Amino acid sequence: MKLRGFISSAFGIVGFVVSVLAGLAASNAIESILMRATLCALVCYGVGYVVGLMAEQISKEHAERIAKKVAESDAEEERKEAEEQAAQEAEAAALGAEATASATMAGKT
Repeated sequence: MKLRGFISSAFGIVGFVVSVLAGLAASNAIESILMRATLCALVCYGVGYVVGLMAEQISKEHAERIAKKVAESDAEEERKEAEEQAAQEAEAAALGAEATASATMAGKT
């Protein structure tokens, strides 16, 4: 998601609305209110754009860190499962060899 566009738009709209409300509360002329509100919206949009760029970078770094942790966790789980399976196979092979040795001994007697 492109945070810079969303955040900069929100900043611009909020800047415009706050400026209009402040101008109306001060009983300024409409032309003056709209001129200052437009200027305020442009400045707030620029500030919001910079904040949005920072938010995008932070969220990207956070997502990469989370993905790395998940990959490490998955690799650890797979390693443990492989070790358990190898232990089970070794145990089964040992039991099979023991059974074969017992059958061979029983056949010789």
